[in-house]
Amino acid sequence: MKTVIIPLDFSETSFNAAHYAANMYKNREDITLILYHFYSGHDEQSITHNYLETLRDELAVGSSTITETVNESGDNFIDSLTAFAHVKGAYMIVMGLTGKTRLEQRFSGTNTLKMAEKNVCPVLIVPEDAAYVSISNVLITSQMKYVEDTPVLLAVKRVLTDFKPFVHILNVDERHYISLTSDFKTERDKMESLLIDFKPEFYFMRLFDFHESVNLFTTDKNIDMIIIGPQHHSFYEKLFKTQHTKKMIYQSKVPVLAVHE
Repeated sequence: MKTVIIPLDFSETSFNAAHYAANMYKNREDITLILYHFYSGHDEQSITHNYLETLRDELAVGSSTITETVNESGDNFIDSLTAFAHVKGAYMIVMGLTGKTRLEQRFSGTNTLKMAEKNVCPVLIVPEDAAYVSISNVLITSQMKYVEDTPVLLAVKRVLTDFKPFVHILNVDERHYISLTSDFKTERDKMESLLIDFKPEFYFMRLFDFHESVNLFTTDKNIDMIIIGPQHHSFYEKLFKTQHTKKMIYQSKVPVLAVHE
């Protein structure tokens, strides 16, 4: 049984993420959804418990997927959620993200990005307006360097096996010209071999603005999910630490799955 944790602060953004996850895993008998809330004061325990139970009943309508609730307190939300995910051996954490303004990014985005930094399990970051339809086209951003069969790739394969989408692998590099270098060809062939079950298609773009390139590609190919990981993304180490690289996450119209080693 795979455990998917959905943290809730009872904002519209977190409710949307919960509905997205419930629809994504609807009628999956191998999945347990856990609606997780972290409260700070004991006077909140009863009312937040009732909110969780109400949402669980709502999400259960027309679905056979098991949905549970957890309402816990502690000293720090991130630490508590991280520990809970470790104990449960979580398969995925699904969190919402609001990013229309800098103020929203500061208050709504901080915890989501902090969890995505943690090496716990894949974190699916759901834009505030995203509505689940299907996962038919997945984009994997790749640096095309040091391609190996790593835990990251195994995690990616598990997600791809869940949805069996068309797989698009994109490399953006200003050095691309008329043809690929031998190094790029070698790494492409390695990745194609490792993902052979999913028949990936490869794209190489000679552009200078990474997040703009990804957004253009996402629109052009009707991408439903973007997957990033440290071995697949040259900006990963900076991704959650600078405004420039956060831009790709905040501007994305589709969910972004962050995968760690």
